[in-house]
Amino acid sequence: MTIVVHVPHASTFVPEDVVEQFQIPRAALEAEAQTSADLYTDLLAHAAWPNAQIIAAPVSRLVVDVERYADDTQEVMAHVGRGMIYTHTHDGIRMRRTLSNRERILLKEKWYDPHWSRLRSAASEAVIIDLHSYPAKAWPVEPDHYAERSEIDLGTSEALTPSDWVARMSEHFRACGYDVGINTPYAGVIDAGSTAAVMIEIRRDVIGNPSGCEKWRQLSNCLSSMPTNLK
Repeated sequence: MTIVVHVPHASTFVPEDVVEQFQIPRAALEAEAQTSADLYTDLLAHAAWPNAQIIAAPVSRLVVDVERYADDTQEVMAHVGRGMIYTHTHDGIRMRRTLSNRERILLKEKWYDPHWSRLRSAASEAVIIDLHSYPAKAWPVEPDHYAERSEIDLGTSEALTPSDWVARMSEHFRACGYDVGINTPYAGVIDAGSTAAVMIEIRRDVIGNPSGCEKWRQLSNCLSSMPTNLK
């Protein structure tokens, strides 16, 4: 079975032609891009699944969030300024001017649509692993501040994530020493037309860094040996 690893939020890159849309100082913008990013998840994907096809967003989610619905009326995070086009920081501060409809369309056409085209093309006849990280403490903009924040959260759906696969993955991560949650604090998984899919959310304090630290080695080894066969 072909494995596709989707990495939507690793980048911190904000192109110069987009920087002018933001109303906060450059240093604050760069700090927000770092805070909002799922840092190292792109490197982790390459380390854990070297033979997989990895689809990573090339720009920061502050530019365009490729995992949000393009239609704000369908996107629950749009009401806190974190829909496809972010207007607010992770702690709810306004950071971006109001964009014209034309500006929104141009951003979508440049970054969102090509990403989804690549992902859908790769997803056919494949299993998607949707890789994320999240902070140990909920951000102010999050809808549920009291949800369990396990070290590993498996996001699933009935249509795309077979229950026996979820059970085997949960057992595997627990055997590696991690506590595991199912659809908490984040639920569901991306639907890009794949055979099956799972979202893996990793609490940031257990990731470590790619410079050879023990946390990183343990996590990478655990991910690389997780069950990907659907049986």
